[in-house]
Amino acid sequence: MRRIFLLTATTLLIGFAQAQFKPTGGSFGMEVQFRPLGANLIENKNISPSLNSLNLYGISARYFCIDQLELRTDLYFGLSSSKNKTKDPSGGKEEQVYTQSATLFGLNLGVNYHFKGTERISPYVGAVVGFGIGNEMEKYTNWNYVADNSSKRKQGNVFVNFAGVTGFNWYIVNGLYLGAEIGLGLEFIRDLKTKSETVVSGTKTTVTVDPTSSSFQFGFFANPAIRLGWKF
Repeated sequence: MRRIFLLTATTLLIGFAQAQFKPTGGSFGMEVQFRPLGANLIENKNISPSLNSLNLYGISARYFCIDQLELRTDLYFGLSSSKNKTKDPSGGKEEQVYTQSATLFGLNLGVNYHFKGTERISPYVGAVVGFGIGNEMEKYTNWNYVADNSSKRKQGNVFVNFAGVTGFNWYIVNGLYLGAEIGLGLEFIRDLKTKSETVVSGTKTTVTVDPTSSSFQFGFFANPAIRLGWKF
């Protein structure tokens, strides 16, 4: 009788411990995210190559309304810059310096539904709506190999996207999980004003160009992510 009681108690304790790997209703979670394949796996022709290939990093807050239904808020960003120097092909002493930078900031709001899965693996599907802004700048110093001449251009755009997502969480230990996700959806993009500045022989010229189109453009995009999270 005692042996049966001990076995039953042990089984209950093991089952209870296993159940705690996955979150329950009322649980909160935080994640860090890395999107190593860039802003868009399927290249969106409406976005420049430098923004398309920009690695993104982010943080995410999660809340489980019930055991299987999760609300999410994701903040993500990407930064990059590069510099290239070229010598005057005619043999002059001045070097032309080309600098390029790109930034992207975004916010996602969404919901995930988690399936039963296994004791440690929780697959899910969901939907998100995203908002963001991207900016690029390119600058030439000693433009055309002339000292103190320069050229600079700034371009930006804003976007809204709607995506379906799917992924999974693998609970390594109680409270810590590793996950992966991919989303596929539509992205609507609006160009902002382009501002160009040139300095030639000390004279500065500024030109601002309004977007050529007043309508939103759209294209398909896919955005995979690697995630590391904690539940509370």
